[in-house]
Amino acid sequence: MAGTEGGVAAGPRGRGRRDLVLRPFPAVAADTPAAQRRALADLRAWAEQGAEDAIDWYQRDKRSKRTASRLLQGLAIVFAVAGTAIPLGAAATGSPGQGWGYVLLAAAAGCKGFDHFFGLSASWMRDITVAHALRFELGEVRLEWAADVLRAGPTTPAAPDAPVEPAEVERQLALIVRLTAAVRGQVEHETSTWQAEFSAATRQLHEQGGLPGQDRAPGA
Repeated sequence: MAGTEGGVAAGPRGRGRRDLVLRPFPAVAADTPAAQRRALADLRAWAEQGAEDAIDWYQRDKRSKRTASRLLQGLAIVFAVAGTAIPLGAAATGSPGQGWGYVLLAAAAGCKGFDHFFGLSASWMRDITVAHALRFELGEVRLEWAADVLRAGPTTPAAPDAPVEPAEVERQLALIVRLTAAVRGQVEHETSTWQAEFSAATRQLHEQGGLPGQDRAPGA
C-alpha cells in the first residue's frame, strides 16, 4: 500500500508487496477553540484515512488471492477429470498411456496442496471478511459523528470561536478511538490467524516428510 512519508510500517503481513503503513499522527493543539476544532477534525481524518488504507490493502490483496485460488482450483479440476478420463479411454481403445492418469491425478493433488499450504483460498475469504468489517465500522462511525454534529446545532456567527462542549469533545474522541481500535483489532486478528495457519501447514508438511531439516534446531 502506498505509504505516507514518515509513516511507521504496520503491515498486516509480508506478502511481497508494500506493507500497510501508519500515517503520521497529526499535530494537536487546543490553545484556542478554533485550534481545538481543527485538532478534532484532523484526528478524525487521520483515523478515517487509516481505515480506508486498510480496506484498500485488503481489497487489493483479495483480488490477487482470488485469481491465484481460482487458477489452482480450475487446474485441479482439469487435471482430475483428465486423470480419470485418459485411463478409461486408453482401456477402452487398448492403447498405452494409462500411466498418465496417475500423473494427472498427482498434479491435481499438487494444486490442491499448494493452495492449502499457502492458504490462498482461506486468505481470500479472510480478506473479504476484514474489508467488509472495516467498511461497516467506518460507516457507523461517520454516521454517529454526523448525528453528533447535527445534534449540536449550527454555530452562531456571533460566537464562531465558542469553546467546544467537553461532552462533545469526549463523544468525538470516543468515536476516533473506536475506529482506530477496530482497525488495529481486525488487522492483528487476521495476521495472527494467517501466521497460525501457515505454521500449522508447515508443521504438517514437516511431519509428512515433505520438507528437509525436520530435526534441525529452531533458527538453524
